[in-house]
Amino acid sequence: MISEKWNIKFDINRLQEHLKQFVINKEITRQSSAFGGWSVLSSDGDYKDGWQQGHLLYRKGVSEEQKKITRSQMNKKFSEYTIETEICHGYLLEVINTIRTHKLHPARARIICLTAGMSCSWHRDAAEGIYAVRLHIPIITNDGCFFETETESEHLPADGSAYFIHVNREHRVVNKGNEDRYHLVMDVFDKNNITQFHHYAKSNS
Repeated sequence: MISEKWNIKFDINRLQEHLKQFVINKEITRQSSAFGGWSVLSSDGDYKDGWQQGHLLYRKGVSEEQKKITRSQMNKKFSEYTIETEICHGYLLEVINTIRTHKLHPARARIICLTAGMSCSWHRDAAEGIYAVRLHIPIITNDGCFFETETESEHLPADGSAYFIHVNREHRVVNKGNEDRYHLVMDVFDKNNITQFHHYAKSNS
């Protein structure tokens, strides 16, 4: 099982309208030619903040020198990225507040663009045994988009659904379609057993 579907839905039409009207007209922050986006919750309120490449710490083949540079850039915990940026208003803010109301403690929320015809590299976003769960809300996608682990592949449709995913295991996302894919993605901490398979445990953090 790659994802766990949440039992609530958001208004996909309003999310898409917010994306088109208030987000994609702003300069994108890129980590690579395939991957980039805009921060919804950051550490300082800037939508360009929060794009450290922490996954490099856990990717096979990355040199110790590059890991040292990455660590020096990551002087804040992801849980500190909770300040609403200039794109976090209107219905997008409603979505964030709904997630807060359910006490999932959203942090480092970003709208991530995966470029058409491209994929990100295989990686993990935390060491095995560390609690690392992200909530994905697909906004615009296509049938050629998949979240993949070493043993499974899953398409997440843009129908207002939200999905919890463990990201402390090897994974990648691919977009084999002809249009860019946009997801609202954030770190969450399920300390109240809202989920079935993604509970927060202090022993795993």
